[in-house]
Amino acid sequence: MRNILNLTLLFLFIPFGIFSQEKNTDVVKPTDILIGEWTIDLRPSPESDGYFQSFVVEFINENTFKGTFYGSNLENAILNSNWDKLYFAFTTRDQNNEYYHSGFLSNGKLFGITYCPNRSFAAPWIGVKE
Repeated sequence: MRNILNLTLLFLFIPFGIFSQEKNTDVVKPTDILIGEWTIDLRPSPESDGYFQSFVVEFINENTFKGTFYGSNLENAILNSNWDKLYFAFTTRDQNNEYYHSGFLSNGKLFGITYCPNRSFAAPWIGVKE
C-alpha cells in the first residue's frame, strides 16, 4: 500500500515540476539582430568611392529603438517586424536640418534611404554589421 501511495504522489508532482520550470528570459527576439554597430556606405553615386559612417543601434524596446547615426542621436525611431523583412524609420538632425531615414534589413544587410527636404537631398545607402 505504501508503494502505491508513493507512486501516486510521484505521478502527481512530476507534472507540476515540469510545468513550473522557469521560462528562458534570454530568448532573442527577431528584432535583436539590428542591435550593434553597422557601417553605412553613403556614397553619392554608384561610381563614387565609398563614404562610410556609423549607425549604432543600442537598445530595442518592442517597436522602438535608440542609437546614433552619422554622430547624431536617433529620434522617433520605429520598427515594423510584421512583414517578411524588418523595416525601420527614424530622424536625425544637425545644426540646420532634419533628416528622415528609412529602410529594411535583408540577407544581413541594411538598405536605406535618407531624405532632407531643406537640402533637396535624397540618397540611398547600404550597410553591413561590424
